[in-house]
Amino acid sequence: MTIELMLGLQILADVALCLIIIFLIRAVSREMKKRPPEIGAETFSEFSKLIEDSRRSTDHLFQALNEIKDIAYSLDEKEKLSKTLIKKSDSSSEDRKSGDSSRGKKYEDVVKMTKQGMTEKEIADTLNLTEGEICLILDLHLKKNENSAPCNSIP
Repeated sequence: MTIELMLGLQILADVALCLIIIFLIRAVSREMKKRPPEIGAETFSEFSKLIEDSRRSTDHLFQALNEIKDIAYSLDEKEKLSKTLIKKSDSSSEDRKSGDSSRGKKYEDVVKMTKQGMTEKEIADTLNLTEGEICLILDLHLKKNENSAPCNSIP
């Protein structure tokens, strides 16, 4: 064998090895693209932090929702109390209106009894009023009629 032949065989062997290496690199590259990447320690650590942050956020959200629920319950109670107070107010307003008409009747009764000649004490006993109230009603009646006579002298 000559040196030239050996050199030619060496070149053919080198080219064949290069082609085989290129083929193997491509095959390995295709296989790596098919497989999912492995999770390393750093990636796992980041994933754990993400899960922990998510859990903390969920706990915070749950706590906020409970606070909102408590506020809503409190508002419902206040609404019920407000409605009760409004009903009481309405009923007391109606009582006052009916009281106003009974006061007007008492006013008329006092004036009528005075005209019949009854004394303030007799009128007070009859209508369950004080003598001061009788005197006040009579004074108001006099002022209303623009009379300036004292309390005891109603015409």
